[in-house]
Amino acid sequence: MRRGFDTKVVAVLAVAQAAFGVLRAMGWFQIGSDLFGKGLLLLPVVGMVAFARGALVAAIAALYVLFAFGLWNGRSWSRGFGWSAAVLNLLLAASALIQGEFIGRALIGMIVPLIVVWHLLTPGKWFSGSGRAVERSAS
Repeated sequence: MRRGFDTKVVAVLAVAQAAFGVLRAMGWFQIGSDLFGKGLLLLPVVGMVAFARGALVAAIAALYVLFAFGLWNGRSWSRGFGWSAAVLNLLLAASALIQGEFIGRALIGMIVPLIVVWHLLTPGKWFSGSGRAVERSAS
């Protein structure tokens, strides 16, 4: 696996995305717990859906942490975690956009997953000090 400056930047971005994901998951858990204790049938069901969405966001955050750890340490198994985290995150952001989320907020949520996908699709390229992509041998 490559271990250039861009790899370190992507790993740090993945950790930041995971941190924001944990905060988002905590928000979903709070909403779920507020709704779970109210009403007889409908609101507790909505609360369980909120808990499930929070669990999904927390799982994606865990995938980002595993990806960042493996990427930082040059482990080849990190690619699978990166693909899983990025695709699930993009699907979740697209779902939020379809459900009426503000387009600017949804696009901001798609930046890191798109950077991860770009990083995973360009395995043989590093960035030189001049900012140009150069081919390097896989070592």
